[in-house]
Amino acid sequence: MFDLAGKVAVVTGGAKGIGLACAQKLSAEGARVAIADIDLAEAEKQAAALQNDSLAVHLDVRESDSSRAMASTVLRKLGRVDILVNNAGMNIGSRNTTEVTDEEFDLLMAVNVRGTFTTTRALLPALIECRGGSIINMSSICGQRGVALIAPYSTSKFAIVGMTQSLASELAKLDITVNSVHPGIVATDLHVKVVEQLSERKGVSFQEEWDAFLSLIPLGRYQTPTDVGDMVAFLASSKARNITGSAFNVDGGMML
Repeated sequence: MFDLAGKVAVVTGGAKGIGLACAQKLSAEGARVAIADIDLAEAEKQAAALQNDSLAVHLDVRESDSSRAMASTVLRKLGRVDILVNNAGMNIGSRNTTEVTDEEFDLLMAVNVRGTFTTTRALLPALIECRGGSIINMSSICGQRGVALIAPYSTSKFAIVGMTQSLASELAKLDITVNSVHPGIVATDLHVKVVEQLSERKGVSFQEEWDAFLSLIPLGRYQTPTDVGDMVAFLASSKARNITGSAFNVDGGMML
């Protein structure tokens, strides 16, 4: 469907969940993929299962030096970078704002916002050299509508939208597209943890809270990591060459 043969893609946080689904889809479409993750052992395991000439590389997005080292390794081993998927992210769970510590807030911003910026900065020279590259930033529907009890997370995902639009404007003259993807409620281990926390807080069963989330989705089904990977592959392909600075929801209609 999307011919990515000859392209090299870097997927941060690509060893599991949505990131892994993105890596798998990009590889299936012909790209050579570098899985950049803080868990190098898991990244190596998953990269070995991909098609083409794939690579695992350590990346701690909180550290600028780590981003630079990752970029150097990818360029040395794969020779170029055409696609960057800034997927690495975290959440501190659901809680009242008064319960959030400075350390938790700073950590979340360091991973979700600063990490996206520093990784992009480290790989931008390579993307510019290839000309016609694609940057896809992972946001969330929580980056389009504020949600109670996750103010820090929602703040970080709104920031990704601003960064995406600014970069899109800056890089358009270099033929580099920059877009954001906004997953809805995706059935991942992270969502399971959120449901566990909320069900405990509310004093209801896990299944009741799981079904309560499901009721928020007009299409009546959870999204999957593969759904998000399909959108990312489209945005990385030539079929999206005239799309930049845009936000794409994969949410089953939640933002209607």
